[in-house]
Amino acid sequence: MICSNCKEYADSLNDDRLCEVCDAEAEERRLEIIDLARQQRQVEGAVEIDNNATLSEGNDNGCFVRGWVWADFAGTKFDKEKGTTNS
Repeated sequence: MICSNCKEYADSLNDDRLCEVCDAEAEERRLEIIDLARQQRQVEGAVEIDNNATLSEGNDNGCFVRGWVWADFAGTKFDKEKGTTNS
């Protein structure tokens, strides 16, 4: 089997048709991009990015990183604490 990245022969390939070395390099790059996105965009409790975040990279000079955005229900029709009293 031939690696889709380095074009070298490998005994086994992952689902993206990468050999073990290229897969490790791709995962390291992915984690570095996630770290960069956290530095640039993460706001604790408001916008958070998981280690297994999905990346969407095209030809532009950057990529989309899937994150979590907190939606606060307090004071809305979704409020889970309506009718509760604080004693």
